[in-house]
Amino acid sequence: MTTACKCNIAKCAIFIIFLTSYLEPSSSLSISLVDKLFQKITVTISNDADHEIQYMCGDGEHDKKLHTMKPGEYMSFEFHDIMFPLKWCYVYLGESKHGVFWAYAVKLRCTECTWSLRNDGVFLLAPDGKESSSHELFLKGDYF
Repeated sequence: MTTACKCNIAKCAIFIIFLTSYLEPSSSLSISLVDKLFQKITVTISNDADHEIQYMCGDGEHDKKLHTMKPGEYMSFEFHDIMFPLKWCYVYLGESKHGVFWAYAVKLRCTECTWSLRNDGVFLLAPDGKESSSHELFLKGDYF
């Protein structure tokens, strides 16, 4: 990549950051501009376990307090993929199975990230909803 091309990319990134930082969130111009420039991500987390699950998510919208999700219930949140966001959730599946997982990270490559909380762990569902992949919890133990 040439130096001129790198410079243009950097200028575009700075301009986009400026637009998203200084436009009023309630402004219809800023909302439509953000919708056009950045991909909207939806994260859905469902309780597919046979018991209540305690959870807390750091998604910028929720109050970062422990909440209870009953079996069959779900919660979801949306945001725009601006500058590689990371969204985490803490879940308490049981005394020996609790910790944090990335509810959204760019490496997951999903725009509709659907999570299933089960008795045996946390699973990210494939886009077709059939296959799932298990995800390890981290920051276990005395942190929460």
